[in-house]
Amino acid sequence: MAKILTNRQSEATTQADGTSRRGILRLAIVDICVALIVFIVALIPRIQLGRQLDLVTDEIIYIRGGEVYFPLLTQWQIFASNWQYNYEHPPLAKLLMGFALSCNDFFGHVLTTLQAARVPSILLGTLLCAAIYWLGRRPFGRTVAALAALALAVSPWMSYFSALAYLDMTMTTLATIAFLLLWYAVQRPKLYLAVGIVLALAMDSKYTAVLILPGMLLYIFYYSRFIRPRLGITEKNPRKWWIWGAVSIPIAFYIANPSLWVNPFVRLFQSFAFEWIHSSEGHLTFMAGTIYMHMPRWTILYMLFAKISIFITIPALIFIVYAISKLVRYHRSQTAVSPMEAASIAFLLFWLLSTLGMYSLLNIVVGTHYYLPVAPSIAVSGVFGLAIILRYRRSLSWRTAINGQMTTSESKPFAIRSYAPFNVRSILTLVVMAGILVTPPLIGMLTVRDAEGYTNEIFQGENNSLQVAYPGYRDAVLWIADHDAHPATVSLVAFHDTLGTPQDSHSWFYYNKDLPSRLTLSSATPIQGTYTADFLIWPMHLLQRGYPIPEPWRSHVVGKIMGGNTIYCYILAREPLPSSKG
Repeated sequence: MAKILTNRQSEATTQADGTSRRGILRLAIVDICVALIVFIVALIPRIQLGRQLDLVTDEIIYIRGGEVYFPLLTQWQIFASNWQYNYEHPPLAKLLMGFALSCNDFFGHVLTTLQAARVPSILLGTLLCAAIYWLGRRPFGRTVAALAALALAVSPWMSYFSALAYLDMTMTTLATIAFLLLWYAVQRPKLYLAVGIVLALAMDSKYTAVLILPGMLLYIFYYSRFIRPRLGITEKNPRKWWIWGAVSIPIAFYIANPSLWVNPFVRLFQSFAFEWIHSSEGHLTFMAGTIYMHMPRWTILYMLFAKISIFITIPALIFIVYAISKLVRYHRSQTAVSPMEAASIAFLLFWLLSTLGMYSLLNIVVGTHYYLPVAPSIAVSGVFGLAIILRYRRSLSWRTAINGQMTTSESKPFAIRSYAPFNVRSILTLVVMAGILVTPPLIGMLTVRDAEGYTNEIFQGENNSLQVAYPGYRDAVLWIADHDAHPATVSLVAFHDTLGTPQDSHSWFYYNKDLPSRLTLSSATPIQGTYTADFLIWPMHLLQRGYPIPEPWRSHVVGKIMGGNTIYCYILAREPLPSSKG
């Protein structure tokens, strides 16, 4: 009889193990499918924008950096003076551009030079969205992570800067991954090495990535001091791995920064000195109807509110209130809030508030891209807040905690979170959440030409609120070609040396060689007084920063390039158009 019972128990255990394995396999398949869907949804608009957007001024500098740096690295010319080109910014993102350009050369120029240089930013901007889901599903739950990833995937603001050969999206992606890895590192201390290395790579893309570090240190302290004791973990804090993680940052930063391999301290000092001088002198920037040289501290709140849907930002504010109240309850009572719920809420709260606080310290903000690293935490917080408003908590593992008692899986940040059975209410709530979070930015993506002019549901375009980053020169030249069939001269109005000259191989004109040859293009400055060209293209950002159209030309506006309600540039004609196609 005992043998029969033993056999039955063994069979039951085997069946349970098989069911558990099948459940884990199903969840793994679901996770992979969701991550792939997010990746594809994010990739489509970024590829489209990368193909259609005109060259933006700073791209010339970074592409040139990639063309200079990558051959130096492959030929091991470590002592070459050309490493000093654009020394004020670290080289990693530019090296990736150089690698993409080299691959494009190898495969026979299947892309234009500009398109190839944008590939790393496109891929990393897409990877950011997939990483939000893949790494965020454990601390925040699958539903919150998936909806936040989709909201970022269709965000016009994120898509626009992902499609440019800029440094910011590479930095943002790596910094976000570093912060999300921290959730796993507190459970598996060896991962502190990975956190340090990824953070160093983010800093090697753009130095401002270091501003995410205080929030990471704050969470490590909070988890070690207030979460670990409640989980019954008796081992000492992993000080050895903290040290290894800290040491890995400067080591990885140095290894991934070839420009510092020779005279690292001198060159790093020169780079920081440039940034310090630039910060002290200020930069002319338009915001909220006013021109600033140094931006006020509230700039970050204004810009983020304008560029992110209110259906994300307002719930994010609600999350802050909810999170603080939850953590207060956690510290007042041993049973009111489970330790892992407190850990998850604190992790997101520290991520959000620390990035907001640290990036608000930037006193020079040439454009909204300076605040891209804050967007992921706002998106996740907004989805979390909306889930609280609609009482959608299905995917959060701590729902099963009763009287402070947790299952084994609840006490492990690495544990696989299983889905609760679906019901009609949860399905309807999920559909409503998806509609609220994804539809507004998706409409903006589909209706705002070139995406940069997008603002949220309250603002009516950027013209009176934010400095317009996209000049729209190429679109304006094509408009002139479409409306005037005769040979003509066209002057692109810009600050001195920002566009280069038609003879320069690294200029706006070089990257737009395919424009109609009957139009003779040149650059002009907004302060030269008189203009001899048949057409002028006057970007909105010049008007915003105090460079108005000259009086004789103000009545000669024949067209404008717009994205939604935002005017990118005006087209001025010396004489009425001799012919028009409509």
